[in-house]
Amino acid sequence: MIDKKRLYDNMKRLVEIPSVSGTDQEIQGAYKLQELLLEIPYFNEHKDNVKLVPVYNDPLNRVIVTAYLECCPESKKTVILTGHYDVVDVEEFGSLQDDAYDVEKISKEMEKLALDEDAEKDYKSGEWLFGRGTADMKFGHAMCMELLRHFSEESGIKGNILYTAVCGEETNSEGMLRAVPFFNQMTEEKGLDYQALLLTECYTVDEKAKEDTRYIHMGASGKIMPMFFFAGESTHGEAPFMGMDPNLLSAELFTRMTMNVDFCQSARGESTPPPVCLKSQDLKTTYSVSTPMYAASYYNVITVDLNPEEAMEKLKKIAYDSFEAANVVYDDRALVYENKFGVSLQRHRPTPCVKTFSQISEEAREHYKGNYDEYIGGLIKGWQADKLEMQDIAIKAVKRIYELSGNNKPTIVISIIPPYYPDVYPDTTDPKVKNLLACMDDVMDYAKSEYNTKLEERDYYMGLSDLFAT
Repeated sequence: MIDKKRLYDNMKRLVEIPSVSGTDQEIQGAYKLQELLLEIPYFNEHKDNVKLVPVYNDPLNRVIVTAYLECCPESKKTVILTGHYDVVDVEEFGSLQDDAYDVEKISKEMEKLALDEDAEKDYKSGEWLFGRGTADMKFGHAMCMELLRHFSEESGIKGNILYTAVCGEETNSEGMLRAVPFFNQMTEEKGLDYQALLLTECYTVDEKAKEDTRYIHMGASGKIMPMFFFAGESTHGEAPFMGMDPNLLSAELFTRMTMNVDFCQSARGESTPPPVCLKSQDLKTTYSVSTPMYAASYYNVITVDLNPEEAMEKLKKIAYDSFEAANVVYDDRALVYENKFGVSLQRHRPTPCVKTFSQISEEAREHYKGNYDEYIGGLIKGWQADKLEMQDIAIKAVKRIYELSGNNKPTIVISIIPPYYPDVYPDTTDPKVKNLLACMDDVMDYAKSEYNTKLEERDYYMGLSDLFAT
């Protein structure tokens, strides 16, 4: 039997743990889940069925939490229940950051923050709970706990449940990438026959969603992350027109790339959002009166129907147009300066140069005297040992490869950096998928008749989640 009070209390206990992605605190969420699992009598009696599985070569020593509930030993049919236990930080809570992990306290204080119209409406309704991780996605784990307890005590399920809580969903899906080989391992060891994977994400940010409707998403959008490396031409601050500022190249590209609907795709009635810039920076590490030599930026591009070659051609054109536009800025402002002060300026006007990572890498390979792959591999291992993020490692790698390539002119280098996820959708001709769809219809009918709750099936989960890592 589902105990709503226990479900609520468990959600609060999970939210209390600030398991922020990419920090030493993240693993505390795993320990709390293990604690809750062992409070379920079945798992207290079968402790070996609860495991903390280490993530390979993880600088934070994170783990995934797994629990195998054998409801029907004579059957190998198994449903996977999964979700992430990490959360993003609480910076947007401002002065209420210390209270963000206390569901009841923060739910009374949210009016102290600047809320948009929808959030203010939800707050004033008194029907919503607030706090970091409530919807994304510690309520989902509390719900999984109740389901595991219920099915361990009640008969009626002719199969088994494999619960898997993962880390790193808010970063690079390190947890789910570890979970996939674990699923395969369980198949080999126990002969499990997976029927479905259910991700208990509580998704609320959707312009197409109706207030009186809940949704079951069948597939998931994917993601590529193009990174632009800008090699400029450094100059003294007193001679600005003699160089090419990589920040200007980056700025011109930003105006052409961010929220560019040409990158939006549609499939099965769903459309992807336009790209956004996730990070933009120059790579100058110390103060001097010289302009920066290098800069880099990377963008989030959601996919449902990706054509890689077509996407790369778009990226190359945007980079070339941005380079041309930066030149025009220099030309126009140099002319204004000359007319205003009656001087003649010297101006370096570089020819626009755009290259892909594969092109620059081949040039570096040709120039390098030695084992190129061994050298670059050693650099990457060193950066990994220093616990740098994958994206920072990618930037460092492209910078070093550019330096090795022999190029000594302003250039924009385009690469695709981690994480990458293909968009996924189930094969509706597969017998297991047909059976799952039939079960979904039954669930939707049951929800309507027994709870007056409207459920609808949606094709794609139009957000970033671990579903596309599986």
